[in-house]
Amino acid sequence: MTERPLQDRLPEGHGARVCYGCGADNANGLRIKSHMEGERAVCRFTPEPHHQAFPGILNGGVIATVLDCHAIWTAVGVHLLRHNPGGLERSEAMFMTRKLTVEYLKPTPVDRELLIRGRVTKEGERSSVVEVELYAGEKLTARGEALAVRAEG
Repeated sequence: MTERPLQDRLPEGHGARVCYGCGADNANGLRIKSHMEGERAVCRFTPEPHHQAFPGILNGGVIATVLDCHAIWTAVGVHLLRHNPGGLERSEAMFMTRKLTVEYLKPTPVDRELLIRGRVTKEGERSSVVEVELYAGEKLTARGEALAVRAEG
């Protein structure tokens, strides 16, 4: 993964750069970084102690935020690959969450790097359905599905 993360490709001053989950300009946020691997997106995220719900266990809201933001960036990345190789300057490449469903399968530890994988399972004219999975090592600890809609520009 040598190419720049999708989040870092937004132009300076773009509103999405302040997002709590993925905003490159939000010093207090999670600042996740999503990379494309073919038509799938991957993200590695290391929780911090203040992200705990219980000792050693990641807070469910943080999990939902990471899955949500990574799902959106998966939709953006696939859209760029298929329809807009020109980049993120054009607003039709940006998406917003219309619906997010999360399943918490096992406790997610905070003491290691986590892997989040995303893929578009259905693409419409103005929306994408994205499946995301969260792994702690080899264990699938949470998964989600997001309906991502293109932002009106």
